[in-house]
Amino acid sequence: MATILWNNSAAQKRNAMEQNENSFLDKRTVFAIIIAGIFYFAWQNYLSHKYPQAAAKKEPTKITEKAAVTAAPIVNVSPSLPQTQDHGTFLHFSSQTLAFDISSNGMELKNFVLKEYSSRTNMPVEFGQEPGVGLFAVRTLEDQRLVPFKIESPEPNVFVGVAEIGAMKITRELRISPEQMTLANSLKIEKAPAGFKGVEVVVSEKRGEAKSSSFFMPNTEHQEFVVNHGGTWDRINISGSKERIDQEYTSVKTAGISTQYFTITLLDRSEIVPSLKTEAGIEKEPVTLKMIYPLSDMQKSADLKFLAYVGPKSYTHLKQIDPALAGVVNFGFFSGIGEILLETLKFFNRLVRNWGLSIILLTLLVRLLVLPFNVASYKSMKKMQKIQPQMAALRERYKEDPQTMNREVMALMKSSKVNPAGGCLPMLLQMPIFFALYQVLGQSIELYKAPFVGWIGDLSAKDPYFILPVLMGAAMFIQQKITPTTMDPAQAKIMQFLPLVFCMMMLALPSGLTLYMLVSTVFGVVQQQIFMKDKHNPVAVKEAKV
Repeated sequence: MATILWNNSAAQKRNAMEQNENSFLDKRTVFAIIIAGIFYFAWQNYLSHKYPQAAAKKEPTKITEKAAVTAAPIVNVSPSLPQTQDHGTFLHFSSQTLAFDISSNGMELKNFVLKEYSSRTNMPVEFGQEPGVGLFAVRTLEDQRLVPFKIESPEPNVFVGVAEIGAMKITRELRISPEQMTLANSLKIEKAPAGFKGVEVVVSEKRGEAKSSSFFMPNTEHQEFVVNHGGTWDRINISGSKERIDQEYTSVKTAGISTQYFTITLLDRSEIVPSLKTEAGIEKEPVTLKMIYPLSDMQKSADLKFLAYVGPKSYTHLKQIDPALAGVVNFGFFSGIGEILLETLKFFNRLVRNWGLSIILLTLLVRLLVLPFNVASYKSMKKMQKIQPQMAALRERYKEDPQTMNREVMALMKSSKVNPAGGCLPMLLQMPIFFALYQVLGQSIELYKAPFVGWIGDLSAKDPYFILPVLMGAAMFIQQKITPTTMDPAQAKIMQFLPLVFCMMMLALPSGLTLYMLVSTVFGVVQQQIFMKDKHNPVAVKEAKV
């Protein structure tokens, strides 16, 4: 902008400055914003009537960190599904937390249900619904055929399958822990023939429906591959992929298919280090991963062990099962801060029994922690207030020479010992907390469908009536108006659009995150009013907004 003003004629510069002095909130702009708002809410109302299922209110689901089983699991030895050539005979397992069918072919799991959880549309959380291969099926590498086991249940929560293929014997034991939602697997291969290449454990899952997303209305729900190979975590977004996914990994420790709040994960515990192959089409093809255990030509036997987990992405719960599983939950670059925030939230929730109130308490705690830096920032702002008349005079004197004006303004601030970046420090310190909290609210099952008050029935979903984003935008606008600035009037007026931009961005983000931003902004407004108040040398805020 400075270059344009330098090259234009003096008359054009004066005209531009006179136009900039007019507030962008003139009658026509305000009218346009009101009309746009009415149109937007009218459109949302139309969609809610056209698609009533998507707008239906969701009943809160009881969420617990660890599901306790009080009744013995039910095992139906008789087939619960008709015997088929593809999947063999099915036995049924059921407890208070889990239910699934286990096939004699490959000992794959089908119709896997998490009983204590429901989807956003109040449907059961189910896996293994694909007509093809199910969950954790064992296949031979040579011909990709499911191993034909004969299954029995010698004791509660245990299935044992034995398969004899010629002289080779394959024994698989499956020990179920309904409390932890884990399945401990041991797979023993004996008397393997020459040329036997090994086995693979297959997980095949239905591909999630792609949902529209944009800058102002992002879609936080997704499906992804999560792979830990050689100590490095890779996350491949399946929902956002426009091409077929077909990747291979070596030295794999953990692999799974995850949605935003749930995961199907394999954790290797074998002496043989497995490799992995991930596959996903671009339409309705199933999403598949294959944990491959190869055998050398001279190897006649193998003892393989792996842990399977199907359940919510609870960081605490996964870490208790095995620290290697905790990485499935993605807290991003600031994962250390995210863990602290989650534990703090859980501490507050144990006190107040409300996740929304817990977020408010966490917000106040964060603001108190950065209070010393805010004090230093406000001292710098008060110094800035005192030199505002001088800065206004310099802008008026050098309004046709922006370079000289900027140089003189910086010299004035230097002589007055004013740091123009001093007010940014508290915000910079809060940015890691903001990003970490965004990940916590978007990944932790603890906040999934957790109600707050009134219209907020799910802190992990957007505000259905956009009340919190609008209040947050209004609070940010007020905070901006009472904050002194060193910008020239044209730049300051451009910055006045930021509250509107933030408001639009928060419309589709989790209401818990918006609640954090709203409380933090209101706290900042009150705090700023207190610190900027000077009874001995009051300076009108309007003087800072020349």
